[in-house]
Amino acid sequence: MALVAMNAEMRVRTLIALTEELTAIFAQENAAITAGRPEDAAPLRDDKFRLAAAYRDSIRRIAADRAVLDGASEPLLEKLRATTSVFERHVVEQHNLMSGVPAAPTPRHLPGA
Repeated sequence: MALVAMNAEMRVRTLIALTEELTAIFAQENAAITAGRPEDAAPLRDDKFRLAAAYRDSIRRIAADRAVLDGASEPLLEKLRATTSVFERHVVEQHNLMSGVPAAPTPRHLPGA
């Protein structure tokens, strides 16, 4: 594998790891807020800020030059997209929890199923 491809693979793997760590923190915070114990999320704050800064920097580098991802495999890029989608759902959930927006009910079944 070419050095450029390895660098792209490494960048994507690093971004996936950052995204997964942030997702785990958001999930823990959301659970604490939902349980009426937002103070339980306080110990996560420093890690959240550190990881969020690294995530932001990675995203800015990619936005500035999408070519930094050239050479990354499609399965790895798909994993990044899926991981990002889960992360974004947790971010929206936390925003809604903090804003007092009730969660949408989860459908128990699909009509006609």
